[in-house]
Amino acid sequence: MSENVAVQELDRAALALLQALAAHGEVLKPYLEANHLEALSVEVVALRRALLGLEMGPLYWDAPADIVEDLAQSTTLPVSEAAAKATARLSAKSNDA
Repeated sequence: MSENVAVQELDRAALALLQALAAHGEVLKPYLEANHLEALSVEVVALRRALLGLEMGPLYWDAPADIVEDLAQSTTLPVSEAAAKATARLSAKSNDA
């Protein structure tokens, strides 16, 4: 399995988990430790941030934190598309400067 396929598969699973947490998390809250679902969501977003970094390569380090966070927290945008969007935003910012 290539790195690209691995990133896509992990991201697909992370997106599905974020969507499931949003849709069904409230039902489970009474049965879990306090803040367990929120902590899980934070960890999944951290995974997506790392996957976004793998997709973007060196541009990831030049990207403003707000762009990275917005894209990593998206529950609908795959990291491959997020990386392209971030690259376009960076390009637009550098052209405006």
